[in-house]
Amino acid sequence: MTNVWEKYKFSDVNEESAYSLLQTLNESLIEKTSGVLKTDVEAIDSYYEDKIVALYILYIIVPKIGNFRKKVLTVIEYAENARFPVDILCHINNEKYTGIVKDDFSKKIEDILTMPSVQRTIENLYFQGK
Repeated sequence: MTNVWEKYKFSDVNEESAYSLLQTLNESLIEKTSGVLKTDVEAIDSYYEDKIVALYILYIIVPKIGNFRKKVLTVIEYAENARFPVDILCHINNEKYTGIVKDDFSKKIEDILTMPSVQRTIENLYFQGK
């Protein structure tokens, strides 16, 4: 068999993705909570509304209560769009935000994570994990 990969144009440029931006939340949460809480981002491929997508699911993990995982939000990255724009579904208030472009992504994640209902949920997990 010939090397089919010869036809690919792989680049060393590491462009930020929704996944990589979500990954940055873990270190600061561990620091803020002295390790009582941490994050995990699960990445899976799927179909959503009859489209091929990548789903990036953000969980808050509470190690002290059996590594309990609270699903906070899911970022929906559409194959047809490449990396951005994305949609975000908040699982705590069941709201969906659509068409989020790269320049607005971090701010939208911050807005969601500081909503009173989300903040109360995460603070409650902290108290349970102490």
